[in-house]
Amino acid sequence: MSTIFESMSGGSLLFQEQYAMAQSQKNGWTKSVNTWKCLTVSLSATHLQVKLHGLLGLLVKPFNADLDHLIPITDIRSVEKRKRYFGYNEISVVFSLPKGGERELLLYLKRGEEFLNLLGSMRS
Repeated sequence: MSTIFESMSGGSLLFQEQYAMAQSQKNGWTKSVNTWKCLTVSLSATHLQVKLHGLLGLLVKPFNADLDHLIPITDIRSVEKRKRYFGYNEISVVFSLPKGGERELLLYLKRGEEFLNLLGSMRS
């Protein structure tokens, strides 16, 4: 899943924030998993990637928190800023799943406005 972003050189990666947080809205379990600063959110011209990383990411991974996603930009149905928490913007991203249905991720980003502007301009 990460090969697209691992092979990117400077100009292909439009946005990246490490030490972000997120919460999958898949079910009650995934809503309760704590992801304090253990995610990387990356945006290219074609994909949004949300990926667990670091030691905390390794600790969270076995809990099946539904937080490793490589989402084509064309599959994103909606993006909106909701609230601001302790310097982080809460951003809802709703996207189509490959096997049908939709999923919502809540991303918590320090540079949320920049992320929203970039993604908004790509979807226009």
